[in-house]
Amino acid sequence: MIKSKAFREDAERYVAQYADFMKFAEDSGIGAVEGVSSNSIAAERLLKNSRIKGYNAKSLSYGYLSPACIDCRTGENSKTVFHTLTCNRDCYFCANMNQEEYEFYTKNINNAEEELDSSMAGRKVSSVALTGGEPLLLPERALGFYRHVSEKYPEAHRRLYTNGDLLTDELAEQLAAAGLNEIRISVKMDKDGYPSETLDKLRIARKFIPAVMVEMPVIPGTFEHMKDLLLKMEEIGCDGINLLEFLYPWTDSEEYKKLGFKIKQRPYQVLYSYSYSGGLPVAGSEEECLRLLEFVLEKELKLGVHYCSLENKLTSQVYFQNYTTKLMPFEVMSEKDFFIKIARVYGSNAGKVQKFLSKKGVPFQRIAGSDALEFHPKYISELRGVDEVALTYNIVESEGKSSHMRELKIDLVNPSLFDYDEDI
Repeated sequence: MIKSKAFREDAERYVAQYADFMKFAEDSGIGAVEGVSSNSIAAERLLKNSRIKGYNAKSLSYGYLSPACIDCRTGENSKTVFHTLTCNRDCYFCANMNQEEYEFYTKNINNAEEELDSSMAGRKVSSVALTGGEPLLLPERALGFYRHVSEKYPEAHRRLYTNGDLLTDELAEQLAAAGLNEIRISVKMDKDGYPSETLDKLRIARKFIPAVMVEMPVIPGTFEHMKDLLLKMEEIGCDGINLLEFLYPWTDSEEYKKLGFKIKQRPYQVLYSYSYSGGLPVAGSEEECLRLLEFVLEKELKLGVHYCSLENKLTSQVYFQNYTTKLMPFEVMSEKDFFIKIARVYGSNAGKVQKFLSKKGVPFQRIAGSDALEFHPKYISELRGVDEVALTYNIVESEGKSSHMRELKIDLVNPSLFDYDEDI
């Protein structure tokens, strides 16, 4: 479709990179589905409902939404820490082993309080979480952590991630007294359902802890069991559930193959070396998450339901790397995905656009050693007689005191169809 040879060569570079990445993923032992997902249509349909709040279709919520989930989008005032990466469970889909120094912190204790204080020094702290591993394997440390946070960051929302196995009435009461605002219990689901003890743990939490939530991946094929869980949570009086995309953590590929799972055809919207250790999204999970949102709309449940996609979990890293950058006049940081975006044209189109921008008196940049010109994306829709425009996605990378901007992706844009508010 791309006529300009220079544009085509630039774009082909990223197509080849993605193909290499997908081969690498499939060589690890799991295939990818064929065809393009239609889940965006379902997301758009949900967003038209006034009871659904959306964040660029990456995060869709109904009813109660934890303030920590809002903070998580940028991560600017939020911090999650752990004492141990040891866990009493052994889930085939767990990504714990992908965390830095995993082996070390299964044998040694991390000073979560010190990590929190040093990393957030001089910054506003609005959300703090303790995770693991399983943090309740070290109950006294967990209690000490929340006492510390309550005293030092009294305005912060304080949450706990746990599988709930070790939660008792006594411990739940102690956690609440130490300042815990919200508990997120991970439910282990499979094709046969979830353990009956899950509901008992939710009832214990409900007695003592202000906000009681479930946070769990939605495994393809568990839709009916998930519906049952939502109805049971409604009866118990839970505040909400975070539905996560089910991920392939680059391990246990034989189990994934045995269960018939494949990864999405395009796991990342923008390919990059993200630090989030969860893995790649499994095809079918997002579809069931969106169907569950439609179910709660139909039933008009009081329970809050939030769909948190993999893409939603990646935005904070992009924001963190880009938000302090002083942008050039032809650059814009997207409010939807936080990538820095620049419009570019090549060859004869560059001459046309230069004349147009010069008449308007707005800045542009000629790229040295090429026939390309870069300009602010807000002018794309005003172009006439220009048949193809490139929209580039960029991220800032730092090394020591120096930094540089790295281009990650190029989209082909039709000026007559471009909508700045929607497409940036």
